[in-house]
Amino acid sequence: MVAGLIKSELKNLKNPLYRNSIYISLSSMMTAVAGFLFWNVAARLYPSEDVGVASALVSAINFVFMVSLLGLNFSLIRFYPEYKERAAGSAFILTLGASFVVSLLYVLVVVRSESFRGVFSTEFLLLFVLFSMAGTAYNILSTYAIAKRKAEHSFAQSVLFSLRFLFLFVLVSFGVLGIMTAFGLGLTLGVLYGFIFIDDIKPKLDFEFLRESFKFSLGNYIANIANLAPTYIMPTIVLITVGKEDAAYFYIAFAVGNLILLIPNAINMALFVEGSHGLKDLKKTLRKVLTIVYAYLVMSSMFVWFFGKFILRLFGDEYISGLNLLIVIVLSSFFVVVVNIYCTLLNILKRVTERVIIYLLKAILFLTFSYVLILKFGIVGVGYAWITTYGLILIFLVVVIRKFEWPSFS
Repeated sequence: MVAGLIKSELKNLKNPLYRNSIYISLSSMMTAVAGFLFWNVAARLYPSEDVGVASALVSAINFVFMVSLLGLNFSLIRFYPEYKERAAGSAFILTLGASFVVSLLYVLVVVRSESFRGVFSTEFLLLFVLFSMAGTAYNILSTYAIAKRKAEHSFAQSVLFSLRFLFLFVLVSFGVLGIMTAFGLGLTLGVLYGFIFIDDIKPKLDFEFLRESFKFSLGNYIANIANLAPTYIMPTIVLITVGKEDAAYFYIAFAVGNLILLIPNAINMALFVEGSHGLKDLKKTLRKVLTIVYAYLVMSSMFVWFFGKFILRLFGDEYISGLNLLIVIVLSSFFVVVVNIYCTLLNILKRVTERVIIYLLKAILFLTFSYVLILKFGIVGVGYAWITTYGLILIFLVVVIRKFEWPSFS
């Protein structure tokens, strides 16, 4: 029955939901693989101390992305059917301004740090701010393409961004600045593609759109930070509590485990786009989505169960120590996808307050359980905390937020 449904749905690949899902999935996988390749090449060409400093700077640029989007990436998708390019232009101007301010503040805060001594200069300051703004523009243009149901352009951007490792070979003499510049040039390629092929964007503030989307943007901004912050903080918690080696095993196992969610997350994003444009039967579409996602998760879980240790061994024999964590993370994905899809439905209905509550609850539970369970079980305790957190949230959704008002799309 499941196989028949999947075969039937795959014949309908012209449907925007599936077409966008495929391109978003490909884009996510391309970005993940390219990231591993970039740092692998950097580690072979550059001194370890340069790689260490550069990794912090690249992480800072990624942090600027997250903070500078101001939740407007969600509003761009949800309100695009109504405001079109007016939404895109407003999001573009405000997020670029935010990235300029946030990146400048970051430099001013860390400029006196001993770890960055000898790195900061006028040229570096200029490049860091420019590449931070390029990263924000890259994200907005990618989101704009997805909102327009043209996710193939987002995929093309990710392909160009993945070529950033090539710049590493010609910038070796620049050390830390060379690694950061290679990363930034990759972003710049994606931005140039966006300006050429993702047309019609008009950099102009539309105050009607901003007023209408303010609460939605703010709520999603808070929810997104609450959702992502624990993941960024956890490596530090593991490092402090159990040491450097276990921190490495944790990072790889946790990263590999969450790669399983690339395709469900892509389908979830496509569902958000189609729900924002209007679906004739959201319930029917949701049932199909869940069937396909769960069939995929069953196959992925079986693959990890039998071949997980071989995947981890690619990073070194010692990384097999993270196998139990990897298995728990993969099994928890059956809870994670339901919570994430529910939060997407809340966004479609513009019930952003409930989404904020869910992700704040997730952050508090995950950080609390992790700290307690790491001390008792080691790095697999993070996995126990992860699956327990999402299990409790799922119970919370069933018991507390049972009444769901389904919209009638015409």
